[in-house]
Amino acid sequence: MLGDIKALSGVNISRTNIPSLPPGYLTRKHLFPLLDNSAPGTTLVIAPAGYGKSSLVAQWAQGKQVIWMTLANGDSLNEMSAMLILATRNAIPGFGMWFEKEQPMRPTEVVRRWGNELLQRKEEIVFVLDNLRDGNLPEVAIEVRLIEEFPSNLHFVAIRREAIESIYSTCASRGPLKVITVQDLRFTEDETYSLAQSTDQVLDQESKDLLFAANGWPAATSLLLQHIENSKDDLDLANIMSSNIEPLRALALFVINELDPKIVRTAEVLSLLQVFDFEVAEYLLGPDFSQDLISSIAIKGEIFSPSWRASASFTFSPMMRQVFLERMRRNTPEKMALHRRLVDYFEKRGNLTLAIEHAFESGDGEKISELFPDAARIKQCQGRGGDLIRWSAYAALNPDEGYLKSLTVKIVGLIVNLDFAAAKAEIDRLASGAEESPAKEFYLQFVAGAQSYIDISAGNFDVVAENVHRAIYQNPPCYLGVDDQVNLYRAQIIGHYIFDEIEKVEKVAGIAKELTRHTKLDSSHAFLLSIEAMLFHQRGEYRRAHELASMAIAACKKHDFVGVHGPLDAMYVKARCLFEFSNRAEGIALLEELRRLAFQWKQWHWYFAAENNLIQDLCLNQRHKDAIERIRESRLLISTFEFSHNLDVLIDLNEMYIRRSLGDFDRLKKLISRVPNVRYVRHMQQQIDEQSDLKKIRVDFLKLPESTPRDQIWKHLTEACLNIDAEQIALPALQKALKIGALVGAKETFLRQENQIGNLILKIANENPTVYNEELASAMAERMRDRGEQMNEGRPALTKRELEILRQLSTGRTLTVIAEELHISQNTMKTHLKNLYRKMEADGRKDAVEKASTLFLL
Repeated sequence: MLGDIKALSGVNISRTNIPSLPPGYLTRKHLFPLLDNSAPGTTLVIAPAGYGKSSLVAQWAQGKQVIWMTLANGDSLNEMSAMLILATRNAIPGFGMWFEKEQPMRPTEVVRRWGNELLQRKEEIVFVLDNLRDGNLPEVAIEVRLIEEFPSNLHFVAIRREAIESIYSTCASRGPLKVITVQDLRFTEDETYSLAQSTDQVLDQESKDLLFAANGWPAATSLLLQHIENSKDDLDLANIMSSNIEPLRALALFVINELDPKIVRTAEVLSLLQVFDFEVAEYLLGPDFSQDLISSIAIKGEIFSPSWRASASFTFSPMMRQVFLERMRRNTPEKMALHRRLVDYFEKRGNLTLAIEHAFESGDGEKISELFPDAARIKQCQGRGGDLIRWSAYAALNPDEGYLKSLTVKIVGLIVNLDFAAAKAEIDRLASGAEESPAKEFYLQFVAGAQSYIDISAGNFDVVAENVHRAIYQNPPCYLGVDDQVNLYRAQIIGHYIFDEIEKVEKVAGIAKELTRHTKLDSSHAFLLSIEAMLFHQRGEYRRAHELASMAIAACKKHDFVGVHGPLDAMYVKARCLFEFSNRAEGIALLEELRRLAFQWKQWHWYFAAENNLIQDLCLNQRHKDAIERIRESRLLISTFEFSHNLDVLIDLNEMYIRRSLGDFDRLKKLISRVPNVRYVRHMQQQIDEQSDLKKIRVDFLKLPESTPRDQIWKHLTEACLNIDAEQIALPALQKALKIGALVGAKETFLRQENQIGNLILKIANENPTVYNEELASAMAERMRDRGEQMNEGRPALTKRELEILRQLSTGRTLTVIAEELHISQNTMKTHLKNLYRKMEADGRKDAVEKASTLFLL
């Protein structure tokens, strides 16, 4: 397995750990009894910002078995589910291994399973939910339902900024309820003095009056102590604390007025950036730059502090930044000039997202128009649909068809947000509005391209190919940008790749590769790597495909590409290569991660493609019942989809492997009759033809294709298999196949061959003991031993006659009528029934029919 973090990629790990205490934190152990409670009790800590709620609970939690989880407004229910599992694994390693395997799961089901597993541990566990979410969110009602699922051995601690009445009754019904409020969290007089002593402050009466004017508010008290020596103006402070504006903001203004002018100037300029490092600080401040001054400000931590995101960078306090920005707005010309400098800074470093943000701030329309397309593409790849929808308002200001241009940006934002229904409505609106536009052809090409992203997720690969043709080929010239074309070629190739249409993959990949030298975007280069990885994998050049796929995944993760533009194609290629390398455990783990992300990002074509390989692995390990259950779950899932799709084809393809493995050729025929005639299906049809004729169909291996390493390996393997009784022919053919396999890294292809080929591999390795041959021979010997065990332990497959009888049993006819229908005697009928019940481990006719229905045999 890849491990917990990779299996739950996308989860903010820092929010699943107990937070560290801030420097100089005043211990408040006297409050610990207020937190203590016995399971299944609940402790609610409710107070506004600045009362040290999280720090208090973090100190109390030290040394306990604690699951800590911090939520924010942007968290979806699925993200909360994943965060819950990772947070629990931080406290209990190896917890919830079912989570990745059994996706998709509803959040309520995740919590139910989570609670059941915790309950089995029979020890008291503390679960801290540091909830920064607003109380008016629609998910709050669902959160209440989740609390109802908490196990009885769990002490629930909830940290909130405001109370939610519905939670009170729910928590009280679980067990003892404690509530800690603002009054409990205020600093006492002794604590205020202790805090002053820790900062070496000597307080006179005026200073005491200033501090006590904060009324025990911890954040205000700490902030005042930093500056009390520079101000004795208790009247100003009293006015601040009694004003109608937010007290902390007013206090920030008070503090700033007491700062050294050099600190104020430095903070004002740097406040244009939420996060900054020394390099950009020096660029903005010029001769006023002082690394020591910035470091000293960061150490105090009241204006900005060291960032957890990256080393040698700093993050502003949101409140302090807002106040400094207000001061900067008083000097608009300077502010605009600094923003223009930042545009140039970030553009030269390839950070187009920040470059255009500062272009917006500077009001530079020409620069916005220049940067907008590439910056929007980066936002698109990073899943920042909300930003794109916001940017669409800027596009609407364009005097040249601003409305239609704003629609293009909004459509992309909606697609990025995976709101395909809303995107489709806007696409229709754009198509209608484009009819009277001088730029009609551009808009119609855009419409076709945008529709491709929706159709590919729905498995409508033929429609995707048509739309890509409409967007790029149909009416040259193509008005879409190079990077848009790369994205569309990638979408087209994915459909061909999933259906194993090598010639089409090669054709489109060749065209896409020509665009490499015309793009500078990281996203396009990552997607071109994925395209090449799919091509090389389909050619059977597994080592090269694995390398390219790994590079594509790394590039996407580096730049946070997710959703429609996430690295699912590269992950799939890499997983397939891992299987070919016989690295089964890592391959399965990567496919399970791919499956989870595909579900989260609504990329259903990849979800069911991953299922295909997982199902094949189950069948190879004689776990047919589990494989069929996955088919059942897949069909149940798509039955809930309210959009038009062609995903049932992918599920049919997945089931075909099971049916061939079970020898259920009647069901296999039905599946073949309703799916496209792709290479995989033709191979299955050959299996049926062989079964019907009860003999092997003689293949002329000389006529088999050999344009790719994969084709060449199969051609030589076929020659070896057809001549297995003539070793003087089979052995040289197999040696040729192994020589190619060694070059490309093929392994599983050979290991799945029958034992007669396996014996020849052992012989070749003995005569020519290369590293590759010896490793393959060792793995083949182990595989042959496993097959022997499976033959002894596995359930025998039903014969064709037994399947016929089984299906007749489901009709309700008497055994006599069935025997006459099938032209067999009563004794023969009894013999077949005995064998049928034994193989199915059934107690009788009813049980056999029920099990057959479960296995899709009827």
